[in-house]
Amino acid sequence: MRRFWPVLLLTLMFIVSFLLYKTTSHQVNDTQASYQRIITLAPSITETAFALGLADRIVAVSDYSDYPPEAQQRPSVGGYTNTSLEAIVRQQPDLVIMMNAQHSLQRQLKQLNIKTHLVDNSSIADIKASILSIAELTGQQKQAQKLLNDIQKTIDTVRQKVSGLPKVSTMIAIAHYVNSEQLNTLYIAGKNDFYNDLLDIAGGQNVYTNTSVAVPSISAEGVMRLNPDVILDIFPEAKDHQINLDNAMKQWQLLDSVNAVKSNRVYIIEHDYATVPGPRVFKLLTEMAQLLHPEINWQTENKHD
Repeated sequence: MRRFWPVLLLTLMFIVSFLLYKTTSHQVNDTQASYQRIITLAPSITETAFALGLADRIVAVSDYSDYPPEAQQRPSVGGYTNTSLEAIVRQQPDLVIMMNAQHSLQRQLKQLNIKTHLVDNSSIADIKASILSIAELTGQQKQAQKLLNDIQKTIDTVRQKVSGLPKVSTMIAIAHYVNSEQLNTLYIAGKNDFYNDLLDIAGGQNVYTNTSVAVPSISAEGVMRLNPDVILDIFPEAKDHQINLDNAMKQWQLLDSVNAVKSNRVYIIEHDYATVPGPRVFKLLTEMAQLLHPEINWQTENKHD
């Protein structure tokens, strides 16, 4: 199960968040900076909390919270679907930061008088809002402003570089099995997630246009019907999967009627941040833009990185 966990968990979180977020608001408490024993219940939340300078106050994290490396030194209280209430209570937290869809766990913690804070990371706007709300709750507004300024600088730089260029028809694959020779069920980025937001800023156009499906699943025939000019196949870092990426590319090459395959524009992206919608996911934005628009001289921007 571990080899597909990051992408399958991301898929599950997209679906649940899409259904529940519209009726859920961020919960911010007036008691700023008083929380000293914080638990983070998602890798993206862990990454955000550390980026905000809360390392000394984080007493436990969720499974797969391996960035920054310091997070690996914290005990885990379980994963998204198997969080241990007992493990949480054992840490005597005064704040548990969790995903907005974890309502059942939130109710249990509330009964134990443990403060919770719900966040969402479905879109770029949600990721930014999560950074800000966690900062406001913990008194780290200055750190949040610097982090958000850096993110906005990346967005503005890419947006300026691709301005005026034709949008590139693109499909983003976020989960599929590579055990068979042929591509079977494929999960792709829909119109309601941060991948779609990144793609739009990077100068791409999502070939999947149905806005009612949170995480679309399609077949090989579906890929041929959509016929993207570029395919971005996203994987977590190598230690979080056991997939042979050469086999993944061979699956794509069998779809030789698809424009992206014919023009050798199927790109496999493998990074630890590529499936974690936290502050570092914006690194993916620049990489996407470079792949979609190789005609741009990106070296001039790299000098400022």
